Amino acid sequence: MALKYWFEFTDVKEIVHRCEIYNDSFVGDSTQIYGNLTTNKATVKDTLETIRGGGLTINLEANLDLKFDDFYSENERTFSVKYIRDGVSEFLGWLSPEGLYESFVEDKWIISLDCTDGLGFLKNLSYVENDTGLPFIGKQSILEVIVNCLKRTNLTQNIYTYVDVIYEGQTSGTNTLAETFINANRYIKDDNNTFMNCDEVLRSLFDLFGLCITQYKGEWLIYKPNSLKDNSSLTYYGYDSDGVALSPTTKTIDLSFTLGSQINNFYPHHVNANQQLSIDSGIGAYRINYKYGLVKSFFNNIYLQSTPRIFPLKNIVDEWTIASYTYLDFPVSNEGLILSGETRGQQDLIITSDVVSLIEGNRISYRGAIEHTFSGTNFGTALFRCKVILTDGTSTRYMNKNGQWDTSNIFILFSEVKYLGSFNYEIISDTLPFDGDAYIELYTPNPTSFGTDYDVTYLVSQNNLTIADNELEDIKGENHTFQFNTTDFSTKIEDVKEVFNGDSISDVYIGTIYQSDEVTPTELWNRGNVRKIALLQYSGEERMAMYSKPLRVFSGDIFGFVDYLSVFEIDGITDVKFMPIEYSYDALTNTTKIKLKQILNDAGGLDYNDVDYTPTFDYGNVVEPTIK
Repeated sequence: MALKYWFEFTDVKEIVHRCEIYNDSFVGDSTQIYGNLTTNKATVKDTLETIRGGGLTINLEANLDLKFDDFYSENERTFSVKYIRDGVSEFLGWLSPEGLYESFVEDKWIISLDCTDGLGFLKNLSYVENDTGLPFIGKQSILEVIVNCLKRTNLTQNIYTYVDVIYEGQTSGTNTLAETFINANRYIKDDNNTFMNCDEVLRSLFDLFGLCITQYKGEWLIYKPNSLKDNSSLTYYGYDSDGVALSPTTKTIDLSFTLGSQINNFYPHHVNANQQLSIDSGIGAYRINYKYGLVKSFFNNIYLQSTPRIFPLKNIVDEWTIASYTYLDFPVSNEGLILSGETRGQQDLIITSDVVSLIEGNRISYRGAIEHTFSGTNFGTALFRCKVILTDGTSTRYMNKNGQWDTSNIFILFSEVKYLGSFNYEIISDTLPFDGDAYIELYTPNPTSFGTDYDVTYLVSQNNLTIADNELEDIKGENHTFQFNTTDFSTKIEDVKEVFNGDSISDVYIGTIYQSDEVTPTELWNRGNVRKIALLQYSGEERMAMYSKPLRVFSGDIFGFVDYLSVFEIDGITDVKFMPIEYSYDALTNTTKIKLKQILNDAGGLDYNDVDYTPTFDYGNVVEPTIK
């Protein structure tokens, strides 16, 4: 970005403040202008509010020679603004031309323009590729989803993340957000045309882990208020704006801050004599509604599209592993597979699909489309050979042509006569006899006529597994309900929180969360201790712990700059920590207006035994929880 305008001023404490305004298309020398500014954050009621957008209000001196009419733009992300306080970047965002005006009666006037950090844009921006607008497909790490959402702000900033929970089997010392995967097509709505917006996507993912995001010193910081109650100095994993790990990969950030009075030698300190404490009620019950999203197809690459590789010079097929290229070729369009065979009785494995995790009682549909030819003009028939295999690592079953699960290692065989053209098939399975992984194997086809071997070729243009269980369609998701079982609970009911991902031992739901292998669904989580429970149980219990009793709320003015993302201790109030829910800093007067709310993480008893947890299925009639 090219610097077009800038201004500086010094506050009453002799701190230098600088504001820079950039424009990509500008060519020339920058112009010094005159103004001042105020920073602010969106007001929230909840310390666990996930999206903490911020802004900047700049007051500029305009005149007949400098009207700033160049700020008018059809694109609200034309002029970027950077605010630097005492050499430290405090804000990066986009300037809005709203508020721009020209006086017809004065030769000098003041204009006030707002700037935003871009998080507010996300409600209007779909979860699609930022550069092309194309939808994402396949599995993505949660970190990748977060990066893709933040790219839509068009701001290039580093990202720092902290999560304190890991799934069972996760490698120690790794970042959960980078090690956990979801289906990108979960964020396509039921009409298959409308994409969820980035705000919805981020809120759903952050609510799973109790996370919040805000801009902090020119970077995106993803933090966890519950954890900050116990330790304000935590180590965060760092990434650039593309999600590439920084070097060093982690950074320890201390957010602690102590506030007091000038008479006790504090700076910053209370000012304007408007400080007060109030009480906000806790909650008695809370519910998370997890929307499954029934899988319409276990594979995205149902038409077996391949991608050429330069070295080695062989195609690869997404979601499939090629065992042998000897009897495999690819159409010019790279859509479909050409399988060939020469000898009767030949049984060479050519290609294997990825596995699909299923549970006992599921039923699946195996679908395919094939077309075959012989060499020469001889009339004859040919066998197409494939297998659908179910295994749990100990027991193995093979689907037969009638959909039954056989203990014998058998092929599914289709015998086709030459000249009949293409052939489509579908086999509906019996219910699965046990939990396990299912996958497809395709083998060399065989000539079967005249007792003589002939070259035979099959074009496989479609191969797929789908769910075939009508009863599953009645279940829309899960309700996870939490309620205090003590006598001194609040009667306030928290709003139902809707999320689109959760644990499952099956691939039948689009919302399933996967381990780092992108195949194994997550099931149990922990914080490095022996307690292993579902992720949504952790999420609900932590919110209950944060609001287990009435919370103190502090408000008032502070003389001096205080960073919004701080964990406050207030002189004279013992054993209580606060975090902001309202914030505004006037740089010219060096005054911060703030409202703080108490944060908790030590309520709910040992392992949250003061909280009753009840998971139930959602059949589409979600209602607010009530207190027993």
